Amino acid sequence: MSALLGLAMVVTAPDPTPALEAVKTCNKQDLRRMITDEPHRRTQFAAGVYAEQREIAQERAALLSAPASGSASGQATAATALAQVDARQKQLDDVKAIETSWRALFDEVRADFLANCTSGRRNADDK
Repeated sequence: MSALLGLAMVVTAPDPTPALEAVKTCNKQDLRRMITDEPHRRTQFAAGVYAEQREIAQERAALLSAPASGSASGQATAATALAQVDARQKQLDDVKAIETSWRALFDEVRADFLANCTSGRRNADDK
């Protein structure tokens, strides 16, 4: 579970407030910095997800290929271990869903900025 803990600490969902504020105020410098930083953040995210997914797959394969113990205790231990692997997978799926949502929001922020903040134009609310 170490990779997921590392993933949670290193890869957190970006705070949308700065991006939303930059487009609201048509702050070109802030938005440009976010756009420049985003590919590196996405690479770091993908690397963390890959490492965690690989670890989950290896752990699941090891558990499924291990000889089954006939004892009730051995079967319960194996079932608990598989449940923990499944829980890690669900957590990873949640992290990926949040990332997908962030990317959609960020793309919309960029489109909003281009539509409303280029050529000296501002959002209607800022007039």
